[in-house]
Amino acid sequence: MRRRSLRLRLLVTFSVSAMLLSGIFATTTYVSVEHLLINNQHQTDLREAFANAALVRSTLYSNPPALGELLNSIETATDSAVLVYTHHQWLSTSTGAAIGDVSNEIISLVNKNVTVEQPLAVNGNLVFVVGIPIPAVETQFFEVFSLRRTEHSLRVLALVLILSALATCILGLAGGIWASRRAVRPLMEVSAAAASIAEGELTTRLEVGQADMEVQRLTESFNTMVDRLVTRMERDARFASDVSHELRSPLTTMTTTISVLQQHRDELSAAGRASLDLLAADASIFQSLVDDLLEIARADAGSLTHVIETVGVVELVRQSVRSATQRLGVPDVAIEADENLADVEVAVDRRRFERVMTNLIGNAQHYAGGASAVRVQGDENRVSINVDDAGPGVPIEERETIFQRFFRGRAAHDRGAARGTGLGLALVRDHVTAFGGTIEATVSPEGGARFRIELPRHEEVRV
Repeated sequence: MRRRSLRLRLLVTFSVSAMLLSGIFATTTYVSVEHLLINNQHQTDLREAFANAALVRSTLYSNPPALGELLNSIETATDSAVLVYTHHQWLSTSTGAAIGDVSNEIISLVNKNVTVEQPLAVNGNLVFVVGIPIPAVETQFFEVFSLRRTEHSLRVLALVLILSALATCILGLAGGIWASRRAVRPLMEVSAAAASIAEGELTTRLEVGQADMEVQRLTESFNTMVDRLVTRMERDARFASDVSHELRSPLTTMTTTISVLQQHRDELSAAGRASLDLLAADASIFQSLVDDLLEIARADAGSLTHVIETVGVVELVRQSVRSATQRLGVPDVAIEADENLADVEVAVDRRRFERVMTNLIGNAQHYAGGASAVRVQGDENRVSINVDDAGPGVPIEERETIFQRFFRGRAAHDRGAARGTGLGLALVRDHVTAFGGTIEATVSPEGGARFRIELPRHEEVRV
């Protein structure tokens, strides 16, 4: 399962965190302010209601006919509806709608000399009802306060908080983009440098700039690691090159001696001829090992040069297969090519490509009884060159490791089978990679092994 990128996860974390925090802050602020505003409004209305009830009581004591004028002035001043129940009748200057705002329960409690304060929802609007008994004049005073202004203030507050939350989310997203870019950039630089080193650019280093302490440590550690890796590779390459050169002289002497003995083969006994054959076979393997070691040492040291030419892929494969079969002394191998590839060209080092085909055909000869066919296929971007055989094939668990140096798979445990150096396929991959291509082991149509080389068409090559 492919994991999401670190940058995306950081971005999502910042955005979600900003959204949650702004949501929690907005909700908490709204609830707190709502409670505070409504509570303060209730306290103000309650004090206003008691003051107005006192005025009503004084008016009923001193000048009862002036009660109507008083109620008008109260409603005008407070923007509320005032109801007075006195001498078994209701007095009010409102349109009468306010009488229905006072429930029977409230009226009953006030009749029992209980002061009542209760918020209600009337026709979708919040109101605050205050009922005050005035037993001295056998009157009950009711005042209904509208909370429209408070509701409007809360709606404005909710809108402001929502806009603030959105702005916070946007800022969180922007902060996430900035922070993720800053946090991931060093990792991307390390990844790019590591990929460049893996492709053979051993001079690649990270720049130590004015970065954070952790990034500086990472950069310095990475550069130190690469320096030590390059030093070790150079030391190993020099060692392999020196050993290979030192082995050439005794190997030449041995080869010359074997050639002389071959000329006098008939004079040897049967046991002597068998020993000579074994010696010649081992000398041939030894010669291949030394040549491969020298080739790898030059490649590791960076002194292996490629002369890139643009050639037709079909003709290149024909010539390379013909040269390989002649050099190996094996039967000709059938070549099958798609018709649409007649004019397609690739950019390769011809001599190195012939070495690649020689190693693959020789590998098929040693382990599968010979190559069954070389098939050239392609599409609009790439060309595939498949070397097929009808042998036992390559086990799935070895299809990648066979390209490692000195890996010979099951053949390494079978002394009677064909023996190789374990370097041929490693050299093949190095050469194919230098051409900008890839190679993999899979299954051939005959059921054996298929080694598929994929090269970009010439127009796709960037020099």
